[in-house]
Amino acid sequence: QTCALPIWVNEFAGYRYQVSEDRIRDWIAQFKDKDSDHDLAARILDCVDFFSHDQITGAFRSVLKSLKGWHIHRNKREGQWRFVGYSASAGESGDSMLHKFRHANNLAGKQYNNLFIHRSDILRAGLGAEDTVVLIDDFVGTGEQACDAWNNQFGELLAEIGRVYLVVVAARLSAVDRITTETSLEVVPRFDLTESDNVFGAKCKHFSKAEKDRLLKYCRRAKKAEPRGHGKCGLLVVFSHTCPNNSVPILHVENDRWEGLFRRYN
Repeated sequence: QTCALPIWVNEFAGYRYQVSEDRIRDWIAQFKDKDSDHDLAARILDCVDFFSHDQITGAFRSVLKSLKGWHIHRNKREGQWRFVGYSASAGESGDSMLHKFRHANNLAGKQYNNLFIHRSDILRAGLGAEDTVVLIDDFVGTGEQACDAWNNQFGELLAEIGRVYLVVVAARLSAVDRITTETSLEVVPRFDLTESDNVFGAKCKHFSKAEKDRLLKYCRRAKKAEPRGHGKCGLLVVFSHTCPNNSVPILHVENDRWEGLFRRYN
């Protein structure tokens, strides 16, 4: 694994809590069997889907170009457009992603200020059936949080608006199906995640059954309540600003039994 250390450091550069060679060594050392389990840990790192700042920026730029009726020039757009962070409360990921989205699409100038509003401004915007609202977030794992935000915060506010998109960098397709069924949102991810992205699932071919069992043992040590990640998603997904709790806990959990490489909160 020593020769791979610089590769991993370069791959994970930009994570908000520095991933250094020493921290990678310490993380691997938590896997007890030096021969087989250290190799398993290294292969986990090789399989991590790390979304850098540049990839997130590129994803938001690509998705906006794909939305029907959008144009950067007002007189070429179909109806009115507004962009809103998809956050049920202050400080959630939707707020920071809205900022990234705005800069990614060269909309940071003052002439575009009216396009970016808070949830509390939606009714005052006077939008109707010919208009579009784009909700922004980073990731959809189970769809639970997105559906709850719709039912509790956004649904009534957006009921009369013609098109409502939820734009994200990445989404599990099963979660997209749930959101489509339970809300009026049209989810538009740049990257799709399938059952093959569940490291414990039968469709994941990167690891053998025995390796998955050994991995699960360490995940139970890290977080007994959700060893497969929230919603049993079993993902190896990390964003430059955070690691979703749908990813396996050995990547992000920090407690007296385990030190994750991609801390979520500090």
